[in-house]
Amino acid sequence: MFESIVLEKLLDWASASIEKSLNQPALPHVIIALNATDLKIDEKQWNVEDATRILMSDIEGAISRVPRFAEYALLWKQAGRTIRTTTDLLECYYSSVTVVRIPTHGRYMLINEQVGKLHAEIRKCCQAAYWTKKRVRMLSNDEKLQVYLQSAFDHFSQNLNKSFDFVKEAIKNNPIPRDFGGNILKLAIAVKDHNRFIDQHDGPKIFRELSHMVASCLMLNSARQDLLGKFQD
Repeated sequence: MFESIVLEKLLDWASASIEKSLNQPALPHVIIALNATDLKIDEKQWNVEDATRILMSDIEGAISRVPRFAEYALLWKQAGRTIRTTTDLLECYYSSVTVVRIPTHGRYMLINEQVGKLHAEIRKCCQAAYWTKKRVRMLSNDEKLQVYLQSAFDHFSQNLNKSFDFVKEAIKNNPIPRDFGGNILKLAIAVKDHNRFIDQHDGPKIFRELSHMVASCLMLNSARQDLLGKFQD
């Protein structure tokens, strides 16, 4: 059931959203809570590491059994990633995958213990995501985060099945100046007309010579608008 229902949703959602997200350098974490787990399972599966390892081992060959998963794997292989197992495929979309088993009723101390482990995993993944986003300059301040939350709320209140386009929202909030390209073109024309060391008919060479200047302008614009993301991107 996990392979045919949960895994399919995890991969479909990730595939639909990854191309429309500004957060690709900071992929989300997945914590799978297997609720109402039978108390008769092997005792070691109450351990988070063992539960994760065993479940990933059970679905290891899903990419060869399910045609849709095989398509996703092929796309990543064509992009240069090595995909041998379902875990390899999941790691293309998520920073980590963790499994926590929650027992069915009857052993209340065990339920309390497992819920505590779930809470600890959520805190650990949130902290890891925070530092990853900080390292790649993807942290939002309270003002920007509020804008994204409000936009996402408006989006999902109308359509639950369509992914939220962070790129579109980012451009809407921080549009590229309309005259930026025109000014760069004016600069290129000025260089062509006044620089005797560059062939006037060699357009690509003119822009190669201008590349550092244009990059500097883009960097300045990015810093002024406090745009998210790493400068080299």
